[in-house]
Amino acid sequence: MTVDYDFVVVGQGLAGTALAWWLRWIGHRILVIDREEPVTSSRVAAGLMTPITGQKLIPSWRFDECWPVAVSFYHRVEQESGATFLQRPAMLRLLSTQAESEMFYRRASDPQFRDKVQQPSSRLRPEWFYYYRDAFEMREGGKLDVARYLDASREIFRAAGAYRAHDFDVSRETEPGPEYVEIRSLGVRTRGIVFCQGIAGTTNPWFEDVQFKPAKGEILTLRIPGLTEQRVIHRGIWLAPLGDDLFQAGATYDWKVLDNRPTDAGREEILSQLQKILRLPMEVVGHHAAVRPIHRNQYPVLGRHPQQPRMACFNGLGSKGALHAPYFGRQLAEHLTGGAPIDRQVDLVLKTRWSSIAGHFAAGQNQPSSGASSGKRPRALPLTQRAQLAVSEVVGRGDIVIDATAGNGHDTQFLAELVGDDGQVHAFDIQEVALENTARRLAESGLANVRLWHHDHAELSDVLPSELTGRVAAIMFNLGYLPGGDKSVITRAESSGEGVFKAAALLKLGGIMTVLAYTGHDGGQSEADRIASILAAFPADEFEIKTVESQPGRSVGPRLFHVKRLKAR
Repeated sequence: MTVDYDFVVVGQGLAGTALAWWLRWIGHRILVIDREEPVTSSRVAAGLMTPITGQKLIPSWRFDECWPVAVSFYHRVEQESGATFLQRPAMLRLLSTQAESEMFYRRASDPQFRDKVQQPSSRLRPEWFYYYRDAFEMREGGKLDVARYLDASREIFRAAGAYRAHDFDVSRETEPGPEYVEIRSLGVRTRGIVFCQGIAGTTNPWFEDVQFKPAKGEILTLRIPGLTEQRVIHRGIWLAPLGDDLFQAGATYDWKVLDNRPTDAGREEILSQLQKILRLPMEVVGHHAAVRPIHRNQYPVLGRHPQQPRMACFNGLGSKGALHAPYFGRQLAEHLTGGAPIDRQVDLVLKTRWSSIAGHFAAGQNQPSSGASSGKRPRALPLTQRAQLAVSEVVGRGDIVIDATAGNGHDTQFLAELVGDDGQVHAFDIQEVALENTARRLAESGLANVRLWHHDHAELSDVLPSELTGRVAAIMFNLGYLPGGDKSVITRAESSGEGVFKAAALLKLGGIMTVLAYTGHDGGQSEADRIASILAAFPADEFEIKTVESQPGRSVGPRLFHVKRLKAR
């Protein structure tokens, strides 16, 4: 058997370029294929690598691991290419309200946060900037000239015979086999092919189970005469110096209109935010837009195809590609070449468990259609997965969620991964062993965004901070007994009913509560009936109630209740 390349990388954005470099450095013969589209999310990206982000002043996810790898990686590419594209400007975060200042001082008590910040080297000049209450500088951080980096890398690959400009139909022209993958239109055989296609990957039939939630982003290039501030300024948006009176500013997020066309609305959104902090007149000299390939849980996704191991995917870098691409590109390269493990938070196989279920429901099916080809009746989806699916369609990064029955921590872990590091998870259980099991599961998964409560779920609204009322995106109940535990310790109809009733008041508009009631234990059937009775009394104009039966048409067996808040009282 003859193969032309060890690996083919499809897509030369931030993901594909980083992976190609690592594979090349390991010693493999590679080919990078790119459609050479003039506008992509990588080429439009500002390339900011920011250690503290968001309104809650949260350390960027995995920054401490990714940052040193990124610096070393980009410097190595600079040395090989002779180009310079990594800058290390100071980053200044403005705090303009008392609430923001209080948040900062609370965060400053955390050593992990405190080590990332310092007093500003100087205040902003008042003739340039409006009043702000307080500010801090970030000790680390950088800005990548993404276009220059991609162009320099492309020329290195091209000179080595490792680059082709080509567009092909992935579904018709890619044929995987047990020993190689063939790209028919190029007549190329490779031991492995990795799709790093950005937003184009959302239509790749080989990875259709990877569920994306893409967002369009717009940025402006501005001329601001007289402004010589060299720091990157953050306050709701960012303002980054380019030199010669030129600056970049952004960025917007649009989850509905997904195209590469700049809009007047996007332009005005950025300018209106800038005018809150900047006194000087500005001129728009450039306006760009592109669609970010964001995975639904907002982490990257990488790994081999579960049925076609010679095919792999690296995508979903979103707005942090400059920071994350080198670290996870190395991880994928080491996985493909030496079998090194994939981090569970980004593992392709783990991250498609829920999305494949979502695809069946999106098509209006209760069971997978693929089972028809085997001549067997496909099995109905378990109610546990249906509950998680319903929650995943509502919850996003940064949300507040509750696991009212922690048990062994399966739902708690699921929720923690959904909301990300800047979200909040509150998990309740009356059994100490359940909380110990949950804590162990979270520690093994590297999840630290969960608070465990040793309380009955009937007490959740009594012990949680009152400011959470009306702010919770999802609440999950899984009634019955602890699997693997003492089966005599069970949830009870009275406390479960009270818990469900109180929990509903915590939901925000559009929030969802799932209640999975098992009936195979003593009192289980009456508990399920009580839940149904309580929910039936909820005002129809405030809540949408749905019931999913494990045995449709029968009043016995487990039941799953969906409760969605439609409006406030």
